Amino acid sequence: MTRAAARPGIDWSQLWYPGPTRVFSAEELARAGGDRPGLTFLLLLAVNIVMFCFAMLVATPAHLVPRLVLLLLGFALLGVAGCVALWRRPARPRLNLLMFGAMGFFLLPLFGMSGGPVADRNTLLLCTGLATVALTLGFWFTALFRAHQIAARLRELAERERTQAALAQLLHAQIQPHFLFNSLASLQHWVESGDQRAAPLLRSLTSYLRATLPLFNRERLSLGEELEAVRHYLDVMRGRLGTRLTVAIDVPPALGGQLLPPALLLTLVENAIEHGVAPKLGAAHLSLRAGWEAGGTGTSMVWLEVADDGPGLPEPGGLPVAGRGVGLANARARLRQGFGPRASLLLQNRDEGGCVARVRLPALTSHHESSHEEPSA
Repeated sequence: MTRAAARPGIDWSQLWYPGPTRVFSAEELARAGGDRPGLTFLLLLAVNIVMFCFAMLVATPAHLVPRLVLLLLGFALLGVAGCVALWRRPARPRLNLLMFGAMGFFLLPLFGMSGGPVADRNTLLLCTGLATVALTLGFWFTALFRAHQIAARLRELAERERTQAALAQLLHAQIQPHFLFNSLASLQHWVESGDQRAAPLLRSLTSYLRATLPLFNRERLSLGEELEAVRHYLDVMRGRLGTRLTVAIDVPPALGGQLLPPALLLTLVENAIEHGVAPKLGAAHLSLRAGWEAGGTGTSMVWLEVADDGPGLPEPGGLPVAGRGVGLANARARLRQGFGPRASLLLQNRDEGGCVARVRLPALTSHHESSHEEPSA
């Protein structure tokens, strides 16, 4: 038999030091506590203050109403300011300081009416005492509610990050066998047929795996690192296709620090080889280009293009399409996960024949998180 979960014990410190026990760091408050009080919270606060003040004024003798109005106005201002302060930081020291402030208002009638009638002083003490209790309970409820809200939001954010990390690992796990199995299939064919190109291919494949596999464990790669993996892959494909395959790479060196999801460019190049170069009879050409362009919000965008002169897409008219296949679907998912809705991946037929895959994503370098501005010519 398993032991039942123990019930949480009584926190006796709440009797003399009330308030939420969890202390939120500045980073946690910035992540989950930066929102303003909602309209519903402000409306409930205002309605409760108005109803309480109205009840006090109705039950108070007419000659004491002016003094009570001033006291209740002070309570209302303290209540609004205190609730807003607790909303921003629901901390125990702040809650207890506000409670002591409310008790100070409770003692004001003792000093303001020291020589007045005892009945009037007792009436004001009763009204301010009720106001102090209501204000103290309001502060306590606001602090606890806000602390639970921030804690729940932090748990939600942590769970979302774990889910995204698991998704990224799944996508990476789908990428690595895809490259590996395709390359090993070619090597197996050459070994079985006794082709002399098997040994050079094996050396190229070994260099490719040694250089690229460790990179897939990272969340993002620089364009320079991705280009190195692409060049190793193209070495393998040149070994298989020989002089039939020609490649042109035109990427400005200044773009080498641009961040990309792992194997994004490699997936596009492999897709162009498989669907554009391989089916074509005779010589085939593959080009890889990159550059900057202005974004819609004034920030710089980076574009990447992988083009081939193969048969192209089967869609009539060659209009831009989202693309097909697991590799491109994974590439699009990794783009969306890493760069949000501003990133895109489209395929389109070229006028001169073949297909072009075009990626647009926000400029982001490995050295900083701000947008990268295009250098002047």
